[in-house]
Amino acid sequence: MALRRFWIGFLILGATAILSTPLTASEKSKKEAAINWLPFSEAVAKAKKENKMVVVDFYTDWCGWCKVMDEKTYGHKDVIEFARKKLIMSKVDAESDEKVSFMGQEMTYRQLAKAFGVKGYPTTVFITPKGEFLTSVSGYIPADQFLPILEFLSDRHYEKMTFEKFMEKRKTSDEKTE
Repeated sequence: MALRRFWIGFLILGATAILSTPLTASEKSKKEAAINWLPFSEAVAKAKKENKMVVVDFYTDWCGWCKVMDEKTYGHKDVIEFARKKLIMSKVDAESDEKVSFMGQEMTYRQLAKAFGVKGYPTTVFITPKGEFLTSVSGYIPADQFLPILEFLSDRHYEKMTFEKFMEKRKTSDEKTE
């Protein structure tokens, strides 16, 4: 019994030491350079307050492409920089039964995913600053394809032109700067 208490105390002490250990400089810079993911309700409220679009990453724990998108797209320095400046980001486990309130209704995250028409993972949902559904994109999106989508939607270019026209203008302006 005394030996058991010793080991339990030792494990608690070890866990406390690990959890209270300050971040190294590289860990700090990684954290500072990462996307600031907010809980869904908090993201919607902040978007309204700051007049920014919400990007919601609907994922599942078992989804391999979700992990690839986390690493290669959401971990890309240009996506991180853009998101930090112009967007409010939220991650939602589409299989969670955790409750959330949205547009005056209480539902689970699973029900929220269904309400947004999520059928596969990852699915990225874009919501206006007023909390209105804008559009969604299913599947993995590489960073170089994701950035133009973010720019098109967050800067509200969709109000003036199609995405194809936007991409043509973007390509023309890129060619002029080369």
